[in-house]
Amino acid sequence: MAEIKADNTHQHQLTVPDPDIPDQKLPKPKRVASLDIFRGLTVALMILVDDAGGEWPMIGHAPWNGCNLADFVMPFFLFIVGMAIALALKRIPSRPMAIRKVIFRTLKLLFWGLLLQGGFSHAPDKLTYGVDMKKIRWCGILQRIALAYLVVALVEIFSTDAQGKDPASSWFSVLKLYYWHWLVAASVLIVYLAVIYGTYVPDWKFTVLNRNSTVEMTVACGMSGKLDPPCNAVGYIDRLVLGLNHMYQHPAWKRSKLKLCRLALITPHMKGLSEVMLLHGAMLLLNRKEF
Repeated sequence: MAEIKADNTHQHQLTVPDPDIPDQKLPKPKRVASLDIFRGLTVALMILVDDAGGEWPMIGHAPWNGCNLADFVMPFFLFIVGMAIALALKRIPSRPMAIRKVIFRTLKLLFWGLLLQGGFSHAPDKLTYGVDMKKIRWCGILQRIALAYLVVALVEIFSTDAQGKDPASSWFSVLKLYYWHWLVAASVLIVYLAVIYGTYVPDWKFTVLNRNSTVEMTVACGMSGKLDPPCNAVGYIDRLVLGLNHMYQHPAWKRSKLKLCRLALITPHMKGLSEVMLLHGAMLLLNRKEF
């Protein structure tokens, strides 16, 4: 029914009420305070070790064997990514939409990794840009995070049907309810350890460029199961797949007093793969009804 209203200006106004359309607005996702605090502390830790790690060796990266304060930054970020996966995918109604979002976010991480860490920006204090494709760094930190994110997110998406409707009530039920997560994580860990300790690493050579000459150096390996920088399987696979020119040229272990460690320019790009279990652990603990 239309109704006529009068106001103080003695003007009449005809208003027709709108049909009853429910105002359904999607609720804003609730923030998890503990996750935000942990993320902020991790960023603060990253800034601290980047700026002061060279002055205080105790908080900088360990040269090779060992674990200092700076070595916790990337595992913390991977753990945060795992918790964010568990929370974000619950709000996406369909599997195709979730897959599209995961792939798009992975591509964004890869893009920013290549842009920021691939060699496009030559230095923060130089206004020069451009990348030499012969020396571009394919596997930076953001690229490794993108790989771990893609694997874990797809496992979570495709294992949803195998999960029960009720939340886990005990630690044993967590193991049973999310057995696909544990199976994939265990498989990745087993393959990683098998490659690390079972791959035969032959002798290899590299060239040192001086101002007036070039010197070809030989690293004597001829073994398997070695974990030192020059002869470990990770460096061997990186050299085969990526090539020395596309690897990180300033690893932390170059500060070591060992002469051989200064010669071999290797960095373990597959480190993020072994930390996938941290991401799965975060998902298992957070996949409950209260979230």
